[in-house]
Amino acid sequence: MPCPSSGLRWTDVIEAFRTRVAMFGSDCVAAAYGGAIVKAVATINDVAREAGVSKTTVSYVISRNPRIPADTAERVHKAMRKLGYTVNHTARALSTAKTMTFGLLVNADENMSLSLTRGAYLCELSNFARQQGYDLLLMSNPNGVQAIRDLASARKIDGLIIMDINREDPRVKAAVESKVPTVLLGIPADSMGLDQVDTDFERAAREVVDLFAKQGHREVALVHTPESPVDEGSNYAVRFRTSVMAEAAVRGITLHVPPVEDWDLDPTQKLRAVLARFPQVTGVIIDDDNTVISTSQVLMELGIDVPRDLSVAVVVPEVLRAGMCIPYTSIDIDLPAVAEETIETLCRRIAKPNAPSVTRLVSQPLTDQGSVRAL
Repeated sequence: MPCPSSGLRWTDVIEAFRTRVAMFGSDCVAAAYGGAIVKAVATINDVAREAGVSKTTVSYVISRNPRIPADTAERVHKAMRKLGYTVNHTARALSTAKTMTFGLLVNADENMSLSLTRGAYLCELSNFARQQGYDLLLMSNPNGVQAIRDLASARKIDGLIIMDINREDPRVKAAVESKVPTVLLGIPADSMGLDQVDTDFERAAREVVDLFAKQGHREVALVHTPESPVDEGSNYAVRFRTSVMAEAAVRGITLHVPPVEDWDLDPTQKLRAVLARFPQVTGVIIDDDNTVISTSQVLMELGIDVPRDLSVAVVVPEVLRAGMCIPYTSIDIDLPAVAEETIETLCRRIAKPNAPSVTRLVSQPLTDQGSVRAL
């Protein structure tokens, strides 16, 4: 079909445009066709020329190949920024036979949909995936096993992240059988050789119990994240609870854990129920973020002063504690660090599919805000 303003065919126009880009580079190409000025966008060849490297090297830098020296990669990135070059992910996917997409499989659970921690994780995982050149496909499916099989057969993704890991999780076996590179965000009872990343909840438990022990506390209650059912409960909740119980026993602290029927109470009622059941406690450890948010209001309504009447320590994402000005001593979960490690572990697995599996636990600092007093 001819170009309306000039009588030329569009294919001739495009070919002429491409020829000039190849000859002169996109910075200086401005071709006039029918009175319209067309300014070229930067190409990978332009980036290579600007950085003084080959086109192949630029491609390796874009795909984050570990063989490229850091100074070379920085030179390429500087050239990309200068020229305004952005990666065309569709073209890249076609040229590499990859989807440039990670799958993120979460449980279709009503309680989890209200989790502030989960929402923060989704944002951080998406951010770090984008930095690596990948889109993130979120899947909330009550049948996680079938979801994995469907993804594998349709070849929709290059890699998979599984969240909301239970201690006994059938999705782990399904992921192994699918042959899709997979990272578990959580620690099941048996990873079956898959990579796994999470917060070091065992260390967090030891640190918070150690603080209460050093301050002379002998009776402490745990306000707990729901586990249902207990033997297949959420991995981090089980790990934290069992580690707190074990460390309390070692340090001579009587730990009071509410019965299972209290675990699913409304967040504003959980702390009330614990204090009513165990009025003798001098401190509480809270590892449920929804309960943490309501703690100040509940204690104020009960007329309880912290730390004079009750000592409080919490396990909570750092962004939540800082953003909502939560005034309690805390183990700050670094969600960005965990998310970044998860994405990087998946990228390494894709690059080296036969490498030994890894378990990476991200340690978190204790932020002492004076809410656990000495007795």
